Amino acid sequence: MSTSRTEREADRAMRLTADRALIDRALAGDTTAFDALVRQYQDSLYRLMVRACHHPQDAEEVSLEAFARAYEHLAAFEGRSSFVTWLGRIATNLCFRRREKHELDTVELPSDETLTRADGSASAPESEALRAEMRRILKAAVESLPEPDRTVLKLRDIEQLTAAETSERTGLTIPAVKARLHRSRARLRELLNGYFLGDASAT
Repeated sequence: MSTSRTEREADRAMRLTADRALIDRALAGDTTAFDALVRQYQDSLYRLMVRACHHPQDAEEVSLEAFARAYEHLAAFEGRSSFVTWLGRIATNLCFRRREKHELDTVELPSDETLTRADGSASAPESEALRAEMRRILKAAVESLPEPDRTVLKLRDIEQLTAAETSERTGLTIPAVKARLHRSRARLRELLNGYFLGDASAT
């Protein structure tokens, strides 16, 4: 095991311990302890939500609400994941709900490169945790789609091919491509909402 990997794992263990101590203090009534968690994670959470919500104002409102929800339901945090991962789930759920409310017709699937640049630093541990959670959820949701809907979604929304190019690649007619894309996007939103709505009570 390389020194850098060992150091990263040690740093992560220290952060988890430090976060747990702050959470315990907050649960005991120390409001400054939760303020410390907000200061530590607010910037990286906001930057990730800009990518997810597509608008700075929405990202700011979602981030603030996520911290409020986390504080309200802090006693429900069991520590099975890191605090920042739990916080990211809450924020992402709020973002998807907001997008559904606005009746958006598309679901953007961020690439690894986009997720890596979300906070301007690929090495920020708290941001890596959020990105890893997002990648895991999106990949699982996309891979659960039936074929050829899954391929159509990947070609159109990930590879950014046109309907005509997707038609040539898959052998489907253009109307069929459009119909399957609409169906796969709707199913993806349903899967993502189901994941988040069925998660922690804080969401």
